[in-house]
Amino acid sequence: MAAAAPDARVRALRRDDPSLPTVTAVELTRLRRGFPLWFTLGLPCALALPLGLISLGSPEGQAGQLWGVWSGVVAMFWGVSLPMVSALYTSMAARQDEGARAVLYGYAVPRHRFLLSRFTALSLLGGCQAVLLVALLAPMGVLLEGPHAIGATAMSVLLPWAASLASLALCLLIAEEWGFAPTVCLGVLGSMFGALLADKSVWWIVPLGWPMTTVVPLADIYASGVPLPEGHPLADAGIVPIVIAMSVGGAAALLAVGGRRVNRKEL
Repeated sequence: MAAAAPDARVRALRRDDPSLPTVTAVELTRLRRGFPLWFTLGLPCALALPLGLISLGSPEGQAGQLWGVWSGVVAMFWGVSLPMVSALYTSMAARQDEGARAVLYGYAVPRHRFLLSRFTALSLLGGCQAVLLVALLAPMGVLLEGPHAIGATAMSVLLPWAASLASLALCLLIAEEWGFAPTVCLGVLGSMFGALLADKSVWWIVPLGWPMTTVVPLADIYASGVPLPEGHPLADAGIVPIVIAMSVGGAAALLAVGGRRVNRKEL
């Protein structure tokens, strides 16, 4: 029994058997340059700052409802854009790595580990993007509305990101199988139909619209951005945990299917 521990450590250190955290760290190192980095930093700024100026010039903003309009419009665009965010992350990651991926798949490492590491790395990038958006919005919320705006702002940004994990997994599988163009097309269609169906009874049909479905009760708006009337049934936030659970479960199922696919894929 005493000799088993050194053997286990030796196996763990073998270069042809890297752990999932190690592969994820390598993936993050590769993604910290170029489009993924600038997109992670740029989208929150593009949402928070210009929309704030537009809200300032709106009739509601002029009437003293600046924070309500600002936070609602940002939340709407954030929820609608998340399917496209997933598509751009995954398609660009796949496009940058077409040659290297074929080489990696030739090593004696379970291929699904590369797929899971890419999903984990892109999820972390998306999480950083969401945190940055909260960091940009929360101080203005405190200034205009009070400290209680921090929690509401964080939930309206972070929970839709959690609801987008199934979208990320689906786009990752499409990018792995068919490449850049089909993935981007899926993101565009997902954003469009998600916005159309997010506040309808059939919202569950389009997983890419689930982020916007969570935005509706969190921001008290229709998917079009119009504020919900007082006491409207869509304002019930009880649906949010259901959507997030469906998204996490859907991501796990899609990654399991994708893992089996890449393990059997011919080079």
